[in-house]
Amino acid sequence: MQMGSLSPLSVKLLKVNSSFTKRNSRHSFSIFYVVKGQFLCQKKSEAFSLAEREFIINNQDETITFKQKNQQNALLHLEFYFSEIEKIIGEDWRPFFNDDRLIYISEEEKQILTEKIFRLVLDTSKFGSTGQRFSSLNYLFSFFEQLNKLVLMEEQSEKEKLLLVSEHPKVAAVIEYVEQSYNRRISLKEIAKKEYLSEAYLSRLFKEETGINFSDYVDTIRLKHGVKELRSSNLPILTIALNNGFSTGKRFSKLFKEKYQMTPNEYRKQNLSIQKNIKKLDNLKEDYTIFSEDEMIQIIAQFMLNENIKKKTKELPTHYSLKINDSQTKLLQKPDKIINIGSAENGISEDVRYQIRLLQEKISFEYIRFFGLCEEVDQQHYVITDKHVNNHRLFSFINEMRLKPIIVLEITPEMTFEQWKKELSYLKKVIQGYVHFEASFKSGWFLEIKLPKHYSLISHGEYYEYAYQFLFSHFTTGQIGITLSYKEERAFKELFSTMEEKSLLPNFISYNHYDQAFQKSRHESEHFELIEQLDSLLNWLKKRKIDDLPTCFVSEWNVVATDQHILSGTFFRSGIVMKSLVQLSSRVEGLGFWLNLESEGNLKEENQDSSLSIFLHGPLRRPLFFVLTLFERVGDEIIEESDNFILTKRFNSYYLLFYNYYYLNPEDTAYENLWKTSKREAVFNFDGLKKGTYLIKRFLLDSNHGGIYNQWLKAGGTIEMDTDIQEFLLQSVVPDFQMKQLEIVNGKLEERAFFEINACYLLILNRITENE
Repeated sequence: MQMGSLSPLSVKLLKVNSSFTKRNSRHSFSIFYVVKGQFLCQKKSEAFSLAEREFIINNQDETITFKQKNQQNALLHLEFYFSEIEKIIGEDWRPFFNDDRLIYISEEEKQILTEKIFRLVLDTSKFGSTGQRFSSLNYLFSFFEQLNKLVLMEEQSEKEKLLLVSEHPKVAAVIEYVEQSYNRRISLKEIAKKEYLSEAYLSRLFKEETGINFSDYVDTIRLKHGVKELRSSNLPILTIALNNGFSTGKRFSKLFKEKYQMTPNEYRKQNLSIQKNIKKLDNLKEDYTIFSEDEMIQIIAQFMLNENIKKKTKELPTHYSLKINDSQTKLLQKPDKIINIGSAENGISEDVRYQIRLLQEKISFEYIRFFGLCEEVDQQHYVITDKHVNNHRLFSFINEMRLKPIIVLEITPEMTFEQWKKELSYLKKVIQGYVHFEASFKSGWFLEIKLPKHYSLISHGEYYEYAYQFLFSHFTTGQIGITLSYKEERAFKELFSTMEEKSLLPNFISYNHYDQAFQKSRHESEHFELIEQLDSLLNWLKKRKIDDLPTCFVSEWNVVATDQHILSGTFFRSGIVMKSLVQLSSRVEGLGFWLNLESEGNLKEENQDSSLSIFLHGPLRRPLFFVLTLFERVGDEIIEESDNFILTKRFNSYYLLFYNYYYLNPEDTAYENLWKTSKREAVFNFDGLKKGTYLIKRFLLDSNHGGIYNQWLKAGGTIEMDTDIQEFLLQSVVPDFQMKQLEIVNGKLEERAFFEINACYLLILNRITENE
């Protein structure tokens, strides 16, 4: 990526397949940051290892080689061009960065520099501040300012670069003296005498100017030269210590271990090992891959979220005043839940059955929806009394789980009318062969007709009519419905109007919608496109003044981050899903959710990685599982409702469900999208609570409590998950739960909480005793 043909900066994210070499000319310098993996590096005559979250600077006229130690790796490369920077600042600027590996700066300073690097990368991308040149320059200069504070040295030709610089002449003289005399006995008293100063004054002045004690600085310089000699010679440790001014080998070893977390001998062995590995790889050809800008931004954005690189905010907490009263309340209509399993074949899989049993124990769904019927085994070589054994096994399991089946029969574009009639005839044989079918599903079973894309009344009206007549002439408990895609609303309305005239209206509508944020601007408080289009459909149906309106299910739906695929499904979305769930509750009778990622295999055009599925693998639950369990807990009487919370009641308990939802706006910069809603504080002030002892429960669902990705990274981030990793994730991927008991006397209660983007929060106030 480059900010233009005349840009001061270019950014690339590399995957090093074997090796990568960068030769900076006199016109630029580079900064490398390891986002993922580990590398063996060679620069000048020095070999060293570079791990995740570590830097290396390659100055002008320097060459560095990276050799990968892990197949899964990502190396961020920023190259800065002097001539373009000089045009901007209006003066010559040819820096030399002495501490190229940032060894001599603190972890806190490294963290600040890391944040500035990644914010600079995002802002200069195509998703950054497009057309806002001053904003981009501000990030650039902010980064340089931080870098200059830490490691900048103006280039010197003859003189060795000093570790510290100072404009104060007395301190500069001390620094130069230490650099020249580090291998001899050094006394601050003697230096002070030469400069005609008191020892106490010079000590205080040195600390004020450099930020480091004089004795610590001398140790640092001696250690720096000692490390060089340790790498380049086979001399004994004691000899190296004495050569570099240390009075004893013990003192050298102690300081060395404090700095490098290993002894000098261990360091020497590690360095020899690195040198051997470098030699082994010398014959490798340069081989690396440059990630596309889309891929790079996705990796960088996710890395920043995982590292908690957040926007500093001075926002005051948001206060919510919640008045509890006994006035008339409206009821919260929780829709029935539909579990989508994909093809009917999945329903006879033991893995799928295991997941459904877990689901029914914890949440309890009402419907199961699947496509087609199960294939049967070849009967020519077996004596089988039941010709439809697989389908009957499926129906028996559905009945055992107390679910109502929704059978989806799809009319493909190439299907003839005769083939359609045969398919319905086969359905009849399967059902009638299962003796207890209608008795088992006397509360209803459902036949959903899915018409092909771009269907028309002329081409496919007769298919629906035949299915309608077929169902009601052979069965007494069945209901018929039509799949309605948000892309086919016009064709649906035409078909519906004709069927209304013929008194062949469907019993239910199975609405499908995938919100891809097609609107180019969207305010946070606006309804999502799913809600807008669904309301339009429901209003159209109501205006027709039909006595028995069809039941409306939203059987397939999704809310993704944006119409840019690189961000779709990347971020934790539970807040958006919970917001949509609350909105849909008052509009539809049933909501569908995919059982797992594999079950959505029948969808070809949509983004499966961001699907609303409940399980990942086996019993491993995705955040949607916890969204549903939290929603199921809330009360049935609505006391108050706003854009991001709903307060309900059930008997002596009150339930506050809060969702810090945020729908990424395609017009926002990547920077704004990532940090606009980072860790907001909310203060909930309750008033009107009855006196008594309350048991207070708090559930928090966010990316670190119930989200899989962050916990998966902690477990090593391996693609293949063995049983140990799955068990770790099963135990660790849960919402945060806290509980306390307190007395409420004056009817008031204040609760505070911090929420990250798209977090969900359930606060339960359960009055367990009354105070007289």
